Amino acid sequence: MEPQDKKTSNKSTALHDLHVKAKARMVPFGGWSMPVSYEGTLAEHRTVREQCGLFDVSHMGEIEVKGPEATAFLQHMTINDIAKLKDGQGQYTAMLKPDGGMIDDLIIYRITDSAYFLCVNASNSEKDFAWLVDNRGKFNVTITNESNQWSQLAIQGPNSKAALGHLLGPADRARFDRQEYMTMSAVRLFGRACWIARTGYTGEHGYELYMPNEIAVNCWVALLETTHTTGIKPIGLAARDTLRLEACYLLYGNDMDDTVSPLEAGIGWAVKLTKEGFIGKSALLTQKENGLKRKIQAFRMTGDGIPRQGMPCLSTDGRVIGKVTSGSVLPTVGGAGGMALIDAGFREGEEFLVDVRGKTKSAKIAKRPLYSAKVK
Repeated sequence: MEPQDKKTSNKSTALHDLHVKAKARMVPFGGWSMPVSYEGTLAEHRTVREQCGLFDVSHMGEIEVKGPEATAFLQHMTINDIAKLKDGQGQYTAMLKPDGGMIDDLIIYRITDSAYFLCVNASNSEKDFAWLVDNRGKFNVTITNESNQWSQLAIQGPNSKAALGHLLGPADRARFDRQEYMTMSAVRLFGRACWIARTGYTGEHGYELYMPNEIAVNCWVALLETTHTTGIKPIGLAARDTLRLEACYLLYGNDMDDTVSPLEAGIGWAVKLTKEGFIGKSALLTQKENGLKRKIQAFRMTGDGIPRQGMPCLSTDGRVIGKVTSGSVLPTVGGAGGMALIDAGFREGEEFLVDVRGKTKSAKIAKRPLYSAKVK
């Protein structure tokens, strides 16, 4: 991914001035001014893999769904099974158009059986909110777009637990020391109600903190005070992209959009076709019955050249089979690679070609993920 986009940047996070003071390179991204790097992508990538990185991801969106029929409504709107969640648990899922194309992928956290907290992609928050409202129908729910109220920080890396502990009192430290993956718990930081989720987008042990905008600076500064013991440093969007790419986490707008189904995107494990009707279910059943014609595959370059989004993929006999959706150097794995949406017939270990600026370079289908942390 190239972290810049063509949208006019008209929003700043609560941490904007701190990024500028730290001499971060700022770029427009999803309508926001965001730090793409501080000391360089490779160094920042290594910091997260080996020590701890701190990300400002306040551009992400937050939507609250409340009401006596909140569970039934979200069952209707999403592909996964909300009924399986207990209070405090989260779930990766997606919302679809009737034809099966993905409106967005998101994480839903259950607060109670009548209150849910949704974390959605930055550039999709208004679209997602509108889609939920437009499809509310007769469901007895209240839907609130809270994106402008929250800041979000991600603490990622082997030392993330130690860095988080600096923010917490002894009782909370013990509680979050045992926090399970994909759960979220309430906490008070600097006197304000916040959420801490055991989630991340890097493939490392990590946390995502949701806090009122007013205390974002306090939390950011306090976390960076642990750098002498945890090695924590601020990390930009460029390293966030190489980290998520090695872990084979999808990026909306690159690896999937409203023309790609969750089955094609390789997240069929999150699709619960046995639950009662949800938007897009019929299309997915038809697609499954007919067989996939294309799907997202991870790959590594076996020749030189760096793959980038949109580059054509070809069979070894020159037939166009798809395109690269995300590509880059792979600092931890080594070499270069990424993900591509290609003909479904290709299997792990099979060779193909990537057209890198007019020159065909060899590549090979690889098992997802390309990188997995030894200790979660």
